[in-house]
Amino acid sequence: MNLRKPIYFWSIVWVCMTLFFSSTLSSLLISFFFVTFLMPVAVATSFFFNRFLVPRYLLTGLKWKFSLYLCYLIIVSIYLELLVMILAFVILADYQVANLGKIAGDIYLLTIILYFIVFIDGLILSLQNLKEKERQLADTTNTLRKEREVEVSIRVDRKSVNLILSEILFIESMSDYVQVYTKDKKFTTKEKISSFHDRLPSAFIRIHRSYLVNKVNVDSFNKEFVFLAEHKLPIGRKYRPDAERELNSEVIV
Repeated sequence: MNLRKPIYFWSIVWVCMTLFFSSTLSSLLISFFFVTFLMPVAVATSFFFNRFLVPRYLLTGLKWKFSLYLCYLIIVSIYLELLVMILAFVILADYQVANLGKIAGDIYLLTIILYFIVFIDGLILSLQNLKEKERQLADTTNTLRKEREVEVSIRVDRKSVNLILSEILFIESMSDYVQVYTKDKKFTTKEKISSFHDRLPSAFIRIHRSYLVNKVNVDSFNKEFVFLAEHKLPIGRKYRPDAERELNSEVIV
């Protein structure tokens, strides 16, 4: 994990908060202690929330666990903030009750601002994660689309014929040659189905010792058969577990 950006971010926050509260407290030193006391709790809260709770529970759908641990985090965080406040009152007010009023108001304001910054940090991180996922999805979609536009070359009657992969429905093995069924035609080429399978992309699934299907063009299927256009192909018992898993996987168009 890259820690450079979080270190820069919280360093800037620390400096800005110190300078801001130095004017209200009329002392840069007191403001420095103020912010320094509260900063570790704010950083720890932000780190635990944004880099542990959100990716591990919220983004994986475990919302009830996320809510539970978020409540724990809030309780622990507030408890630690209260301890820091008491320590700040003792040190900065020098045990004088008359001096607590202004300091108390400033420390409450600082606490609110720091938690607001934690929220902003979480929002920025969430937007970055969302943008990254959208980019990955776009890359995957483009890759699959390009894959479907790729052609495969086969020998038919001593001539090379290029077939667009997305146009192929299924491939049937006929011993030492195969028949390639497209949406419009059928081609016969002298090749083993296993070697043909090796040079095809992942969209082509072996459902039977005699059949390869292009799952992009599958209309429906059950435990026994796959349906493509007017064709009904059997699923072999040996290939059933892998075939069902692959056919159930999402196809991005």
